[in-house]
Amino acid sequence: MPGAWVATRLDVSDVRSWSRASVDLPEGGIVLSGPNGAGKTSLVEALVLACLGVSCRTSREAEAIRTGAPALHVGLDLRGPGGTARREIGFAPRQGRRLSLDGEPARSLSDWRADGSVLVFLPEELRAVKGPPAARRRHLDRLLEAAEHGYAEDLAAYAAALAQRNAALRHARAGRSGLGGVIPWEAPIAQHGARVVTARRAAMAALRAPFASWLEELGGGPGGEIALEPSPSSLADVPDSDVQAALAERMESSREREVAAAMTLAGPHRDDVFVGQRRGDDTVDLRRVGSQGEQRTAVLAMLMAHRAHLGARAGLPILVLDDVLSELDPQRRGRLLDAVVGEGQCILTTADPASAQAAADRGARVLVVREGLLAA
Repeated sequence: MPGAWVATRLDVSDVRSWSRASVDLPEGGIVLSGPNGAGKTSLVEALVLACLGVSCRTSREAEAIRTGAPALHVGLDLRGPGGTARREIGFAPRQGRRLSLDGEPARSLSDWRADGSVLVFLPEELRAVKGPPAARRRHLDRLLEAAEHGYAEDLAAYAAALAQRNAALRHARAGRSGLGGVIPWEAPIAQHGARVVTARRAAMAALRAPFASWLEELGGGPGGEIALEPSPSSLADVPDSDVQAALAERMESSREREVAAAMTLAGPHRDDVFVGQRRGDDTVDLRRVGSQGEQRTAVLAMLMAHRAHLGARAGLPILVLDDVLSELDPQRRGRLLDAVVGEGQCILTTADPASAQAAADRGARVLVVREGLLAA
């Protein structure tokens, strides 16, 4: 294992409700405890900003700036497999991001990002099970972007070529051009799409056993199953070496139908992830018929499986669990705390004093957050 990521100091200026905040973070388990609205999740958001350059709560970083402030700024001392660095990010509307590493400006977000350094569970992460296929794809893609070199570039290139082919299909349906505008984009779609498919396949194969193990460990019961549902479904029987040719052949045979639809109807952009559980002779689809508690446990099991996958490749990431403890019954809460406190760095937030005490009993350090103040 390459080691573990550890955040040691976080400095926040003008993020959400925080005007100023500084906190030294210990290794191991950390609990941010305090009433709702005290700013616990905003500290988590600041940490993620300083690791990845994007917010875990919004796609518009301007929304994270404290009301009345011109810009936000976050500094983070982060230790990883490659050493320790002082990471800083500033953001102002109409000016964008300002990024630096150890005081030196970063050339680009991709160069600056500490990929794989942090995994986050927010309440809306339930979409990774009960949400639409796009939410499950994105959950898997975030893992692969951090764990597999070149995956993010292949995914972006696939999306760009797909957008061009779809535009050409719309033009062909409107009679403004013929199939000559569609065909050139099929080779890059097949090339990059095949790489996306094979990477997703390999990741799902590696995640299958740890997901089942964690689902049972967290009280969800035995028999957990996850699998890639490829698009088109016939791709499931195609060997990795033949995926590119199969994607190209499918687009060729479907051109006329896709002109009529004005879109590419199948491909990795429509993959899904099956999340289920064997019960006797049947397999239950937790995406559709799982209870809220079963879906929550499944998401946590996926998150823990992702953490193990990253840990073996890029260093054990910081695990951030926002407002999850109070939603679990005492038995499942205890199982989760036993699993995460003491293995790498884990930051939990809770408004429930009993949950905070349960974490403290297992060795976590509790930081009280109240009215813009932090106290041990």
